[in-house]
Amino acid sequence: MSEANITVVQEAFMRFSEGDLPGFLNLCADDIEWDHRGPNSPLDKLYKGKEGVAEFLGTLSTTQEVLEFEPREYFSNGDRVVTLGRFHFKVIETGNEWASDFAMAYTLKDGLICHWRGIFDMTAESIAYQS
Repeated sequence: MSEANITVVQEAFMRFSEGDLPGFLNLCADDIEWDHRGPNSPLDKLYKGKEGVAEFLGTLSTTQEVLEFEPREYFSNGDRVVTLGRFHFKVIETGNEWASDFAMAYTLKDGLICHWRGIFDMTAESIAYQS
């Protein structure tokens, strides 16, 4: 099951990169929790359900421009998948750029993503929103 879960996460990254919101949401469980809590930014909260994930992705796409998004390694153990990589964004309103290495932890159930938590430099993201 672990390899199948990695494939689901890889497909989610592909859908995100292509801007395919419906395809991305089809990989999510109805009761998904998307945890982006951290320092102050328009994104920082716990999103619940597919509607919450759509809200997160909508806010991200209207407030930040993706300059680089590169998942590099995938690890799995049972229903958990961790992805290591790097991303680089520009906050549209301020023009400030920020970048960080990341670890993203996914939990899957019945082949769908039911929980996500990103670990990265959220302080850099928060500062980039400041004028």
